[in-house]
Amino acid sequence: MPDKDDKKPKEDITLEEDGNYGPKDPEKKDLKKEKPEQSSHEDTSSNEHTPPVIEGVRRVPVEEKTELSSETSSDEEPRDENAGSEKTPDKHLAKQEETADKKPEKPAPAKAENPASVKPEKKEREEKKPESAFGKAIRKISIKRWLLLILLLLVFILAMLFLFHRNFRVQNIKVSGNQRFSEEQILEMSGIREGDHLYSRIGGTWKDILKLQYGKVRNRIIGSDPYIADAKVYPHYPGEVYIEVTERRKVAYVAIPDGYAIIADDSVVLEIQTGDVPKGIPEIRGLPIRAAQIGKKLELTAYDGYDTCITILGAILGADANAADDNSDFDFLSHVICVRYCENMTTFLDLDIPGCDHVISVKLSSLSKISDDMAWLRYAIVSGDLAGKPGTVLDMTGSKYLLR
Repeated sequence: MPDKDDKKPKEDITLEEDGNYGPKDPEKKDLKKEKPEQSSHEDTSSNEHTPPVIEGVRRVPVEEKTELSSETSSDEEPRDENAGSEKTPDKHLAKQEETADKKPEKPAPAKAENPASVKPEKKEREEKKPESAFGKAIRKISIKRWLLLILLLLVFILAMLFLFHRNFRVQNIKVSGNQRFSEEQILEMSGIREGDHLYSRIGGTWKDILKLQYGKVRNRIIGSDPYIADAKVYPHYPGEVYIEVTERRKVAYVAIPDGYAIIADDSVVLEIQTGDVPKGIPEIRGLPIRAAQIGKKLELTAYDGYDTCITILGAILGADANAADDNSDFDFLSHVICVRYCENMTTFLDLDIPGCDHVISVKLSSLSKISDDMAWLRYAIVSGDLAGKPGTVLDMTGSKYLLR
């Protein structure tokens, strides 16, 4: 069926001065006259490229199409593909007049931006890769936690070095102060072996811990034998352990029902012997002995006389230690037969003097100058002043020494 639009009367179309076809409308002609005149050059150029005229079709110049802005193109109504050829010339003419009234505006030049600083969103999305769970966890950790982790790592490394480095292992053990015992015997008492950790045996009392000493090892060495009076065991970096031993020396013996108890200068019982009398040490007589046990002090009912005897024996040992004469090998203590304590604060020493065929007894009373008295007595024996003398008692209680 024919469309209703075909029945409408068509307007007369005339050829305008600019070479375009349009309706016979004087008002529209006036509007066209108000349009700015183009240069002769533009007219000639447009006429040269004018295509052949077709009746009923409105032609739009090519230059006007290119000069239309984006705003005018966006304002245009969308064309219907099926009815594009059926539009009336009035619609085309109205659009041409609207575009002619609007002067073409040149678009403002866009501000130059640094392409490196500004990136399109699409490009940024492409560059951004999905983070792993490990990466997100690291990014969330704060600076304080990082510092804490670094500190813990350093502590772990130091702990590994402390535990496994060879300088923290026992490589050498040095023993000193031992005379009665060999170095191997002292090491056996201590239980320390090469390769042990240098600080693994630190312990004992708080004093031992603060001084970094082997308190338990010290107690083990002291308890191993009564002849060991004291010990000091401590580590020395790198890889060394020092064991300093203080030994007891037997100074006398006392008679007990079971035999003879050998004692040290601190009254500790070192040995208990049966049978023959011990040689090389004097006997202490006149003491009320209650009990004797190895490793413990001698038990007495009264300690006055015993303390006097021990003081005299200590002075004898001191005279041997401080001897400065040529015959320094002389052992004064070995020439003392016995020490006898009497109730009237008098003490006697029985001496076996070389070159003398009888025993000489030395009478002592005051202990104020006992060290000087024992030093002189040793000198007299070594020099031979008492050899071959008929006297049997040397009185040293007064200001002058008399041999009677």
